[in-house]
Amino acid sequence: MLRRLNFTNRVRIKRTDIRISLVLNQGGLEFDADLRALAGYDLPTDALVFLEAYRQTNWMRFYLGRVGALVPSSDCRLTQFDSPEGILFRVKVTPNGDSHKILAEADGITLVASTDQDSKREPLLPTKPADLPYEVYRLDFSGDSPVLLISRSAGIYSDIGRSPAFMSLVYPNIFREILIRVVIIDEHEDDSSFDDWRSRWLRFATELSGVPKCPANAAEKDDKFLWIEHAVTAFSRKFTTIDRFSQFWKEGA
Repeated sequence: MLRRLNFTNRVRIKRTDIRISLVLNQGGLEFDADLRALAGYDLPTDALVFLEAYRQTNWMRFYLGRVGALVPSSDCRLTQFDSPEGILFRVKVTPNGDSHKILAEADGITLVASTDQDSKREPLLPTKPADLPYEVYRLDFSGDSPVLLISRSAGIYSDIGRSPAFMSLVYPNIFREILIRVVIIDEHEDDSSFDDWRSRWLRFATELSGVPKCPANAAEKDDKFLWIEHAVTAFSRKFTTIDRFSQFWKEGA
């Protein structure tokens, strides 16, 4: 028996609210999806979010969590496509249950080309594989800016870095460790420089909702530690770390 889809009162998501970027990883094609704008639509927070990639007869589908707790796909590889040319994407939001109604949709979304301006920006925290036989990850401060090292022994580093468990448990502590290095150890206060990685991290922290500038008095370290914890809380709230971990825990139980 054919299933019938209910199109009643479907929300049309603006294509400009969805950003799909191309990632070249070890010669293969991957995507990075920014769907945060879904929070601005009147959709149930537990509704399921799917991303479909298609070109002619090639088609792939990826589960990206719920509207209120988006998670990166465990595998973002576009294995059905040999080149990025002509790949289009659609986003579908469906109820969390047996209903096959489509609550919201955006279609005809194009990839952000690798020559676009945003792709030329240096990532705030580059991630690289490393030989760490006894640790899953480590922050490396030995270069011009911090680098997140993930053990080759643990698995595919890019998959680990995008996994809900890693993102929810590790990234808040990484953020805390970096801010302690910048604010407490280096006593860095200038957030105006675009060349100094410490300034870039300070700007990132103060751009989080409700986070003021870091206290400038170097003698008041307790105030700086309180500011760091405030920033970590804001970071965790923005990236819904509790929801990410809860969803991971429920699915893995």
